[in-house]
Amino acid sequence: AIIFLVLGDMAAALIGVSFGGEVASLKLGREGKKSVEGSLAMFCVCFLVAMVFFWDVQLSEYAAVVAAATATLTELYEPLLLDDNLTIPFFSALA
Repeated sequence: AIIFLVLGDMAAALIGVSFGGEVASLKLGREGKKSVEGSLAMFCVCFLVAMVFFWDVQLSEYAAVVAAATATLTELYEPLLLDDNLTIPFFSALA
């Protein structure tokens, strides 16, 4: 769950700042600061991380999709009005 935060949030920030708004001008999140490109980057990185960790588990792609989607949606909407650095590991571990 911490690796989702470290790698996924970093990818979302780097891709979102570098390419955000160029392909799709839709802004997401509570304050409209999140980009589609950044959110997609976070989902892809979290999915790949989960697949690496669970490569030998049957049907691991389903768990990886759920965990990556949970981390991405948590980063996007920031539930409980807390910083995403606290909520991404918490909700990812629950997923």
